[in-house]
Amino acid sequence: MHSSSIQPLAVDVLRQCSGHLLATVLIARALKYVKDVSIWQHASRAIGFLPTTSHSTEDRILLNALAFVLGQLGSAANTCLKYCASNLEMMEGTHKEDLLERWMKEDLITTLDEGEQIVQHLINAVLLENFQNGRSIQMPDEIRKELLNFYKGEMNPILLVQLDGIGLTEAPKSEAWEEANEMYLMSNKISKLPDNPNCLLLSALLLQGNLHLRVISPSFFQFMPILQILNLSHTKIKSLPQSLFKLVQLRKFILRSCEIFEELPAEIGKLCHLEVLDLKETEITKLPVTVGKLTNLTSLKVSFYLPANGNRNNNPSNRIIPQNVISGLFQLEELSIDVNPVDERWNESIKYLLKEACCLNRLHFLKLHLPVAILLNDLRNLSWMHFRFIVGNHLKHIISQLPHDSIEFEEQESCLKYVNGEGIPTVINQECNEIEAIVNANDMDDGDVILQSLVLISVYYMKNFRSIWKGQSLRWTSLLFLKVLKLYSCPQLTTIFTLGLVQNLNNLEELVVEDCLKINSLLLCPDKPSWKRWYLPKLKKISLHYMLKLVSVFGGEWISRSLEWLSFYDCPSLKILSSGVVHSSKLKVITGEEDWWSALKWKGSEGLKSRNLDDIFIPIERDIDLRTQLAAISDQLQAQMQITEPTKQLGGPDVEAGTSSKQKQLA
Repeated sequence: MHSSSIQPLAVDVLRQCSGHLLATVLIARALKYVKDVSIWQHASRAIGFLPTTSHSTEDRILLNALAFVLGQLGSAANTCLKYCASNLEMMEGTHKEDLLERWMKEDLITTLDEGEQIVQHLINAVLLENFQNGRSIQMPDEIRKELLNFYKGEMNPILLVQLDGIGLTEAPKSEAWEEANEMYLMSNKISKLPDNPNCLLLSALLLQGNLHLRVISPSFFQFMPILQILNLSHTKIKSLPQSLFKLVQLRKFILRSCEIFEELPAEIGKLCHLEVLDLKETEITKLPVTVGKLTNLTSLKVSFYLPANGNRNNNPSNRIIPQNVISGLFQLEELSIDVNPVDERWNESIKYLLKEACCLNRLHFLKLHLPVAILLNDLRNLSWMHFRFIVGNHLKHIISQLPHDSIEFEEQESCLKYVNGEGIPTVINQECNEIEAIVNANDMDDGDVILQSLVLISVYYMKNFRSIWKGQSLRWTSLLFLKVLKLYSCPQLTTIFTLGLVQNLNNLEELVVEDCLKINSLLLCPDKPSWKRWYLPKLKKISLHYMLKLVSVFGGEWISRSLEWLSFYDCPSLKILSSGVVHSSKLKVITGEEDWWSALKWKGSEGLKSRNLDDIFIPIERDIDLRTQLAAISDQLQAQMQITEPTKQLGGPDVEAGTSSKQKQLA
């Protein structure tokens, strides 16, 4: 794309986008591999087109960009995209296999391979996005709204009542309910719904975020025979009306964050077509045995509240989940269970639930609280699914002191979180009453592959934690997919990496170590550094804070050519940085105290003469919260990258030219 004819057109297209980020990205993706000058000319004209209808400049630019992108799609992809825009489930996501099957039933595609290609094409065009490691697909909300406007004249099998987020205090009149196919009433102030609206055409009802909604009429759902999607999340309802259990076509039922909802009735078993049931962050204390009748269920998410009467005995009628309920959900693909760690009923339930979950052939995601780490022995080989396990009985006063990365934990596909190491045995060694290592390999059989699918490890305040890996050397696939390692406040930790361990971590991308006072080097090195060996090839981010005895980062060894971020704070003994750490040409930011940076010495500085590292150094102020400063720097870096990347894809001029890195970060 270095054609002299295309270069000025690329600049013009970028100018026509007027800084609208989504429009710029859409156009950049559509033109990424285009070398035909006439198409670039068409793009320039399309973006600048002034429609006869009244639109704001921002809306006009996005609509024009979308019109151009759709014009570049084939007819089959356009038809499939229109289908996605007209189906509400695409907002919250759907399994890719289910979507392809529906396209086949609607005769939109002739083969699954054709469908796969269209899905990938639409993802590349930023019209769809995937998640859950590519297994699920959704449509971004802003894209969907624009597509509905674009297709408005063509599409109307759907009558959409869209009244979300406009401050409604009353529900729509009965006429609107009678004609609607989909009703969007979320994020309003509705406190009362009609008694029994006649909704023979209604397939989707979104009521989430109506915090004033406390009671639903007993007959409200009486005349909704084809309702498939119901969202009552973030409302104040305490119970469900009996008419709800006549919704035999219901496929998705979401009750997340209904904080005073106390009991799931046994009648839930009548919803025989239900595929998704979300009961997270409610106050239910147990599941009824009739949940076992929901044999089409693919996703079950539930949080259990500690009973107010303190009834924690092990009577079968008081069990959190009755035995053999989970094992009967043969279609289950996703299971997430949150419990209060002091609920003694869970200690017994977890034993049979683990066995039942392991028998589900379709299960690919499992999130559980494991009261004791020894239960991990039943799950040594986790490569068959993604997981999130919280290990240990944590106390609330300890939880409040944890670093704020719980969101990151929720986003990971395979990770363990160990909390409050005291009293928890090691993963393997049952006789130890305090964690000293995440894995004690001395007790493993030769050839065992350990934690191969693990993506994130976060360790908080373990007073006797001394190392990640103890004992014999690892098989090369152990910890193979680990991407994030975070260690906080481990006063006895002396060794993070050995050469044997570091050779396994070829996918590690982020390392955070804070308040580990005995560490003087991250890597336990041999006497002679192996200068020609490169370690941690994908490492992008290193953060080392409150490390009072740290004198060396990697002991002279050479690490990642991909490093982008180096953050230091309160590391007074670190007086030398070696070329092996700061050599990466991708390094964008180094942070630390200004006086520390000024006094720093360089080891092997001849390799640094080609770069002025002062340009990418950003000082940290001691009288401002560290996390606040680092978050601001990170946000500025991300914003700068988003602005510059589409420009590079379009072949435009480098907007960074003539600007120092330090100016770019602080602009």
